[in-house]
Amino acid sequence: MTREVVLAPGAEANGLASMVASLIEQNLADAPDKRRTFARMHGRVAIVAEDAGVAITLAFQGGSLEVHHGIVGIPDVTVRADSGDVVALSRIELTRRFGLPDPRGENARQVIERSRGG
Repeated sequence: MTREVVLAPGAEANGLASMVASLIEQNLADAPDKRRTFARMHGRVAIVAEDAGVAITLAFQGGSLEVHHGIVGIPDVTVRADSGDVVALSRIELTRRFGLPDPRGENARQVIERSRGG
């Protein structure tokens, strides 16, 4: 059986890469309905943890995800935040209908407030 989320060569030593890969795997296991959305995702997301001086790239390929050390290729989206805020982003509530961040959720409000504060 092929894993849906894999670490690219060299990403094993990147703690952020391992953490994000594990979070995504756990979310897919805990909420099987998210697999449909995951299966439709294509593109690259770069995440830069400013305080830790580390970056990763999530390369979504329609049902699979490869997590890279550093910024690989040209990201479609780049997220720059402290490592604690990156973890907070993983807890943001999503709307049921479209699966977008729900600004009414407690975690989303905290992230929005932190963004306003710089």
